[in-house]
Amino acid sequence: MDFAFTDAELAFAAEARTWLDAQLPRAWRRDHCWTRADDPAWLEIARDWQRMLFEGGWAAIAWPRAHGGRGATVIERWLFDQELDHAGAPRPAAASTVDLIGPAILQHGSTEQRDRFLRPLLSGRELWCQGFSEPGAGSDLAALRTRAERHGHGFVVSGQKVWTSHADIADWCFLLCRTEPEAPKHKGLSLLLVDMRSAGITVRPLRQMTGEAEFSEVFFDGVEVPADRLVGEAGAGWQIAMGILAHERGPVWTFTFQRRIRRSLERLIRAAHDRGAVRNPLVRQRLAQAHIEVEMLRLVGYRSLTRLLRTAEPGAESSIEKVLGSETDQRLQELAMEMLGPYGLLPGEFGHAWLYSRSETIMGGTSEIQRNVIATRILGLPR
Repeated sequence: MDFAFTDAELAFAAEARTWLDAQLPRAWRRDHCWTRADDPAWLEIARDWQRMLFEGGWAAIAWPRAHGGRGATVIERWLFDQELDHAGAPRPAAASTVDLIGPAILQHGSTEQRDRFLRPLLSGRELWCQGFSEPGAGSDLAALRTRAERHGHGFVVSGQKVWTSHADIADWCFLLCRTEPEAPKHKGLSLLLVDMRSAGITVRPLRQMTGEAEFSEVFFDGVEVPADRLVGEAGAGWQIAMGILAHERGPVWTFTFQRRIRRSLERLIRAAHDRGAVRNPLVRQRLAQAHIEVEMLRLVGYRSLTRLLRTAEPGAESSIEKVLGSETDQRLQELAMEMLGPYGLLPGEFGHAWLYSRSETIMGGTSEIQRNVIATRILGLPR
């Protein structure tokens, strides 16, 4: 495999570097802009940064130009994310949902839906949350019970969602619900775009052990949704949702979570030097192993990029990246706690990263589910 970049790709990276150096405020160049709990200005900064990226043409560079992108290749997308990492840029407000609901609307949405929703999404003017998991339908998503009954010129939604990231600040929700109750469970689902300010929606933030309330319970009690908020055909929600989850487990991990994992390793190496721990040969060996695992994750990311170049869509291989990424980060954060001892538990980035890492093998599909996908869809093993 040739890991070299072309002259055009290197020129693209240099253009991005120049823009970031000129536009990214120095006060925002810090690692901990990933979280909300330690920064009351998080939302304002995140929205402003999303708007600046949009106005500069960097919010979704791989999208078609007609919809606010640059028509960039996935390699250029990778290079841009590397430049964001090197600059210490904060995470934009719509960082993950641009990669989730954005492609779904581009591929399955109507012209009116693309015109109405894509640019407000890219600019950060409207924030989104994902309404998939339910108390009784997490790993078995097709068992969800939130229903959308046809009524007049639209739907009436009733049910409950849980682990809904940023639902408390979201303007819209892309909601997977049951519209065809008589159909088999995988074929009776549809995807609706729901205004979070609609009557009948109640949001209850859930306090996590990190101290944040990133997740929420969301209750839908007779919520009216116009018929033109249905994405694709009724009953096609499962296929659309699988595409969204493939992006979540693949490109989102490739472009977003790898940045955070690499930053964690760099912080840990600096801390080991500052505290003199690198004089211990065992510590050096453990750090070397962590570096190897993070490098392996980068190379697996290259494989995902290769597939995206060939097919334009992530495949079942994204499950490999999800398992490897989440478990690599958990081992890395455990190493940080072993090295730093009680110091690592003090309020700050190390303690937060360790606590947050416990969720990574659950969110976006548990490691057990991902291994089933790998076994059946990649290795061809029987169910």
